[in-house]
Amino acid sequence: MNFASKNVDHLGIVAGVCHEIGLVEEIDKLVGTKDKQIVTTGEAVMAMVINALGFVNRPLYLFPEFMRNKPTELFFREELKPEDFNDDTIGRTLERLYENDPTKIFMHIALKVADTLRISRKFLHLDTTTMSVHGEYKFEDNDQVPIKITHGYSKDKRFDLKQFIISLITTSQADFPLWMDVLSGNCSDKTHFRDVIKKFSKELSKENEEAYFVMDSAMYTEDNVKEISPLVKWISRVPETISEAKKLVEETSIEEMSKSSIEGYSYRGYTNSYGGVEQKWLVIFSEKGYDREIKTLNKSIEKERENIETGLWHFMNTEFNCQEDGISELNNKAAKWKYHKISDVNVEEVNKTGKRGRPKKDTQDLKKVYKIKVGFEKDEMRIGREKNKKGKFIVATNDIKLDDNEALKEYKGQQSVERGFRFLKDPLFFASSVFLKKPERIVSLGMVMVLSLLIYSVAQFKLRKALKECGETIPDQKGKPTAKPTMRRVFQMFEGISLLIKIRNGVQRIAGMLNLREIHRKILALLGKSYEKMYLC
Repeated sequence: MNFASKNVDHLGIVAGVCHEIGLVEEIDKLVGTKDKQIVTTGEAVMAMVINALGFVNRPLYLFPEFMRNKPTELFFREELKPEDFNDDTIGRTLERLYENDPTKIFMHIALKVADTLRISRKFLHLDTTTMSVHGEYKFEDNDQVPIKITHGYSKDKRFDLKQFIISLITTSQADFPLWMDVLSGNCSDKTHFRDVIKKFSKELSKENEEAYFVMDSAMYTEDNVKEISPLVKWISRVPETISEAKKLVEETSIEEMSKSSIEGYSYRGYTNSYGGVEQKWLVIFSEKGYDREIKTLNKSIEKERENIETGLWHFMNTEFNCQEDGISELNNKAAKWKYHKISDVNVEEVNKTGKRGRPKKDTQDLKKVYKIKVGFEKDEMRIGREKNKKGKFIVATNDIKLDDNEALKEYKGQQSVERGFRFLKDPLFFASSVFLKKPERIVSLGMVMVLSLLIYSVAQFKLRKALKECGETIPDQKGKPTAKPTMRRVFQMFEGISLLIKIRNGVQRIAGMLNLREIHRKILALLGKSYEKMYLC
């Protein structure tokens, strides 16, 4: 008799979520199956999710290697072998997903899961992020491609690389991804946000529950406000490029504001009709934002002072043929100063021969030149005006009855979608290995990436909910009890768990699980039977 082992680690939890939500069955129902398919589309997608949440940064073309030491018979079914998950299987799966509309597939699964878990859809956060890729991705203008991998405004400041865009809608509760799409790398948020709301707002809203779409300032244009306000309620930051907003921020003093129920915030409300739509504007002051922005301002003031000193040293050693030229150049320099002003000016007249060395006593050919000595100081009035704007921003909503504090709370909740983007861009997540050459496959891979975020969110939501309901805790990284663990921390706790395989006469049988401790059993019991099934063999 011989023994072998296969790595389970935290991937049994990932597989448990997939089984609980019926991921394989739902995808196969939407996409269909073929008689000669060894691995169904749903199974291949589940395998890609397991790969993504393995946090090993293993690209898809090394998929069989990743699966080689995984218990496919436990995660999937006995008939499947690691070598079945090869690059041809993955490539065909990505193409089949594309043929059946990845956005539609994802939204079908996400809405069903959200309803099962009773996740609120009242506040929905919409945003985009850019995903950089390596490679040329050359296409002609008339090529029929689903998206263009191209240069555009990079939110990661990687302007040297081509990119595509992932658009995401998450719920305020649980940071749950509800909708996604993959866009061309030069797509504009301004038009995209409007198009999403027009096309999907009814499907994403619960029946008999009005949803609020929360977006950043890219949404807030006159055309967008006019077009989407009859369709949905929205909350958005107002860009200070709008003159009325800039003026309001400057003129609203902190003393005029009311303290928010959210610690560290104050606000004052105004009514407004920008774009011909009745709405409420909240001028908000953030104490932490103020402190952060004042530090940045002080650094800018100091840097400008150093630059002015260097520039004036050269200027004051420059000789001018007439003082008017010198004064004109000085005024041009001072006009560029943001935080300083001229304090005094002295013009020195100098006689020169135009030749090097000391002039002879009887030299008559002397030339007058001028040097200008300058003093400068802080422009306290301008600095004061700048300080008065710091820590302030405007949040608008077309629901004038919405509670002010709730509007602020939900705008702050825009971090929900940003957390999702940070997850997708994590170096250990396989987003860093986007190497696919076909745009169709990139579109499908984007869906699988967000699907992985959904699986992660479900596990975290379920565990936190169970801990709260049972009044239980588990240890965090420092060993302190917490009822709100991150799933990443839980995944770390499951490292080293292996499936023991007993081999007799060439026949393999599961003999048990190695390194399963009491804390693991506790977590699995809290998560439920689908998860215990993966470990308690």
